[in-house]
Order: sequence, then structure tokens, then C-alpha cells
Amino acid sequence: MLRKNQNLTVTVDDMNNLGAGIAREEGMVIFVPGGVTGDRLFIKIIKTAKDYAVGRIEELLAPSPHRVESACPVSGRCGGCAFRQVGREHELALKRYFVAAAFRKNRLEVEVEEPLTDGRTTGYRNKVQYPIAPDGSYGYYARHSHEIIRSDTCLLSDPAFEPMAAFVSDYLRKSGARLRHLFLRRGQRTGETMLCLVSAQPSLPQEKAFAEEAASAFPSLRSILINHNPDDTNVILGKKVRVLFGEDRIEDILCGCRFGISSLSFYQVNPGAAELLYREAAARVSETGAKRLADLYCGAGTIGLSMAKADPSLSVTGVEVVPSAVENARRNARLNGIGNAGFLCADAVEAPLEGFDCVIVDPPRKGLSGALTERLIRQRPPRIVYVSCEPATLARDAAQLIGAGYTIGRVTPVDMFPGTGSVECVTDFTADR
Repeated sequence: MLRKNQNLTVTVDDMNNLGAGIAREEGMVIFVPGGVTGDRLFIKIIKTAKDYAVGRIEELLAPSPHRVESACPVSGRCGGCAFRQVGREHELALKRYFVAAAFRKNRLEVEVEEPLTDGRTTGYRNKVQYPIAPDGSYGYYARHSHEIIRSDTCLLSDPAFEPMAAFVSDYLRKSGARLRHLFLRRGQRTGETMLCLVSAQPSLPQEKAFAEEAASAFPSLRSILINHNPDDTNVILGKKVRVLFGEDRIEDILCGCRFGISSLSFYQVNPGAAELLYREAAARVSETGAKRLADLYCGAGTIGLSMAKADPSLSVTGVEVVPSAVENARRNARLNGIGNAGFLCADAVEAPLEGFDCVIVDPPRKGLSGALTERLIRQRPPRIVYVSCEPATLARDAAQLIGAGYTIGRVTPVDMFPGTGSVECVTDFTADR
């Protein structure tokens, strides 16, 4: 039986999506943060439980051929990049394995393709949310804590953000203002940038002068906002937003469509990979010859509108429960002159699904609700295209659909977040005749 503070030598034979190596000793699984498949390590057990233990690397005895030197000085402490110490080829292989393992856990054998990637591994994030320390400094939270790790650069974020963050930090020190977070968002195709100050107070000292100076210093800024969030929760953005400069939104281009993006809008953080994801989903829809598409969890309409613009013969009905997102989707349809897409403000469980050739779903990480899965099974659309951000819930929902008489197609992972353990997927389900 393994004991806390015990030292031992192990070989890492697997990894999880949190960036921990997995070793086995005395019939127990040992999770070793920072370990890479193939590493030979001298470790110290720092935690034991009934069926697993956690070890800390004391010495790297023999590095794995998949191990690389991290280019980030704080990657060992920051909670952002799980795979910064892993070679790119092995990272993609791991993500494919994670998806296949999720299906195997549900006793499903499916065809999992190699992950799609646009080749970009740094600077791809078009949105950051920096927590702000009382002294005005910023950074990212350390793994499993609220300790702010200060760093001048983040390899994942758009390089345009760093000088803006430094400008805000300087303003906070000089004015004595306090922020909860700094939210930055950039349209990487348009260059338009949003700067949002998240505060527990409805206003900030010298806010007008700050906005004028920031707009002068950074010509790409099209929107400077204050988001008022007085609630003591882990939710970053509050519901009240006030414009200090410019508009309440910026615009970007995705899949040939121009989209307005507010501070509260969902918009994929990696536009290059998002286009791969959406085009794969569109291909699954078009290969059926569908003429009427229901787009559930449509948000601001990015998936449905891109399909409607590409195929004027396709009639798209988007369904979203958040009223502001529905209005945003309608505005985006007008912005692009798209007349073959409409949007309903409704819960997906209650939306009309009769007469649609195909239903596309893009749920949150928790996957489809049980009620919606039952509704789809009862309504039985000929084709369901599923866009997923969590392989575990995708596999769970797939098991239910397959059990109800659907056949699953190939599963295509998309590497939306290089350097991290997350992976998105597209697959489809065809109703058996």
C-alpha cells in the first residue's frame, strides 16, 4: 500500500487531459502532474486515496521522447496549458485517444479520425479574462487556487492584449481604482478590439480620462466598457454593461460572415479552428441534401448563419433561450443580408421540430439535457449533427441515441485549444429506417 511521503521510481505509461502523467504501482494508479508518456521519474507521494495516489516529480531520470522544453516560464504553476511540456504530434495523438476512450467507456466502438488543426499553436486566443490583484497587477490563476500568477506574456493569447493589460494596470496603480477582472476581446480578422473593466462598483475614478487615453494609445479599440458585477461568485461578467467609448460591440469575420460580438456574446476563441469545426458540421448537413435545418443552442447564430449564407436553398431556424443572444443573431442575419435564417427565443426542449430534415446541436459542456434527448428520440429527425466541446458527454448522449435506433457516423476531433487538454468534436447520427 502506497504511503504519503513515500519515494519511488515509476514509468509514466499514460496521460490524462489535465496534463498529469499516469503511472501504476502496487495495483494503484498514480497521477503525476507534469509527467509525460514514457518518462522515467523519481517521485514523492503527496496524496493517497482509496484507489489512487498523487505524486510530485522529484527528479526526471529519463525523459520521454515526447517531452519538450516548455517555452512558458510559468506553465508549471499556471492552470492554463496542460500540455506545454508535450510535443505537438503526441498532443494530437492524446486528444484522439481521449475521444476514443470516452466512447469505449460507454461501450461504443466508433471511428475517431485524426484531429483537425489549422496549424496555429500560439497567439490564437481572441479573448482573455485577467484576474486583477489588489495592487493592480494581473495574470492568471494558479492551478486549483485563486493565487494570481503574474506573467508578462501568455503564449496562447493574441499579442495585442499584453500592452493593453499593462496600460490598465498602470491606470489602476495611479488612480487607486480596483477591478475584479480585465476582459479583452479582439476580432482577429478585423482587428477591432474590446476592452472591458469588470468592477464590483458601478463606476471608477477618472474613468472618462482613462477611456480617452486608452482610445488614443490603442487605435484598434472600438469598444471600452465597464461591466458591473457586485456578486460574490465565480461568474466573471455581470449583466450590467456601460459604454465608456465607442460601441457596445465589435465585429469579426468567420466563415465568410460578419458577426457583431458584444461582451456577453459567445464567440469561439480560436477563429481558425472554429472555421474547421463549422465547415465539418456544414459538410455533415449538406451531404444529406437537407433543405430545412433546426439549429439548437444557436447562440448568436454563427453556425446556422454561416451555413445559410453558403447555401441559399437551405432554410435555417435557430433556437436559443437567451433573449439577448437571439437579438444578436437576428442582427447578424441583417448585417450579412441573410434572408433564409430566422431565430426563435425558446428552450430547445420546447422548440418546434416538426418537418426538419436535419437538427444540429451545439450544447454546453454538460451535453444534451435528458428531456431534449428524449424529445429528439421521440421526434426522430432523419439526421442529427452534434457539435461537442466535451467528449464524455458526447459519448453519453451518443449511447442513448444509438440505443434508440440511430447510427453514428465518424467522429472528427478538432483541436480548438492547442496546448490544453480540451478537444471539440463533430459527429452525426442517422435514423435507422
